[in-house]
Amino acid sequence: MGFSKTRQRLGFGAADMASNLIWPMITAYLTVYYTDALLLDAAAVSFITLASKVIDAITDVLMGIVVDKTKFKSGKCRPYFIIGAVPLALSAVLTFLVPSLVSNEKVMIIAIAFITFNLLSTFYTVVNTPLSAILPSLSSDARERNVLVTFRMVMAAMGSFIVTFFGPVLINAFGGKKDKFSYAWTIGIFGIAAILLLVFSFMNTREVVKPIKQDKVKFKDGIKAVNGQYILFIVTMFIYLIGFAVKQAGVVYYYERYIVTAGGFDHDQLISIQALATSVSMVLGQLTIPFFCRLMGKKKSSIMMNVIALIGNVIFIFCGPNLPLLIIGTVVVWFPLGYLMGMRFSLLADVVEYSELKSGIRAAGILSSLDSFLAKLAFGFNVVFITGLMQLGGYNAKLEVQSDTTKMFIQIGFVGIPIVCIIVTIILFMFFKFDKELPKLKEKYAKENK
Repeated sequence: MGFSKTRQRLGFGAADMASNLIWPMITAYLTVYYTDALLLDAAAVSFITLASKVIDAITDVLMGIVVDKTKFKSGKCRPYFIIGAVPLALSAVLTFLVPSLVSNEKVMIIAIAFITFNLLSTFYTVVNTPLSAILPSLSSDARERNVLVTFRMVMAAMGSFIVTFFGPVLINAFGGKKDKFSYAWTIGIFGIAAILLLVFSFMNTREVVKPIKQDKVKFKDGIKAVNGQYILFIVTMFIYLIGFAVKQAGVVYYYERYIVTAGGFDHDQLISIQALATSVSMVLGQLTIPFFCRLMGKKKSSIMMNVIALIGNVIFIFCGPNLPLLIIGTVVVWFPLGYLMGMRFSLLADVVEYSELKSGIRAAGILSSLDSFLAKLAFGFNVVFITGLMQLGGYNAKLEVQSDTTKMFIQIGFVGIPIVCIIVTIILFMFFKFDKELPKLKEKYAKENK
């Protein structure tokens, strides 16, 4: 009906670009906002993020059930891009604004921060569970799914780059990192752009693939679709995302408190240089997904990219304030991580289809919600790891120059934890089987349903 693949690809990518105008502000700056602007200690920050995961466990699964039961004329997933757009942007602003309006009573600040952060997490779930679940409905062709994922991740990287590059500029323009309101003004600007992108996504995507079973899926039936390969997949992605998230959360602390200056640039300029190198590397990595999938397959190419990311992290152990080595290390880390972030969603679509064909039940919403919950749990642990390590190292937000012990613990978080997570991820990838079994199951299903 004149609905082009390019339009579908751009629409799909726009939704994740919108999310990445919001969530990178959370991963990169929420901890800084809590510790440096609100002056909360590591224990309080850890409580806010970890306790929130209890609520996440409920909202993610509930949203998965809602998606599987949805029968809007416009689709099962697309409508939530419109439903969640304004609440997502508004709750992001409230997360960085309302705690700043409270008096200096620490208990009240923690309580308000907990409430607003959970409000944001809930509306993020409203948008992103359907976004994760929609891919199998956009195309049944494996190559087109890879292209769709590439568009999604390239546009997501563009969103992350905008936040990482322009975030410090806007925050400084609105009063600096220690100003309680600079973060709210900044994310307010990003939030408006996110709303427009989600509307664009709704208008430019279509759910064309119908599930095997059209009946509404009950939660107990959806759980029956879970199998060993699905569990292996979400555990592997959980470990990988912990390493990814901890490194992302440690960027500001690493350059501000550990490196400080390099090559004649101060820490704010270094963060901007790092943002540019990271975003370009991730985009280039994501653009290679179709090529390496055809050349090596998803499993082998993912293992190879993990090995490259491991080498990149090792470079950071030895580079110190050497600008060329910092840039090289950034490129060697984030090129493969960009590839792997895109591959995660392509593999999720495959393991959902694999689970469907094995069980006869399409429960994309429930299966995607479990993956989404573990992803957000990983991005909760990143705060615990970073703040916990800095507390062990004696981090003091009021000091411009940190002790050598503090710097060592920042380095452990920025480099050590990602290295351990990558090694475990490589080992787990070796046990993936669904990539080989899926084509056989699809062929069998096609023969049985001629």
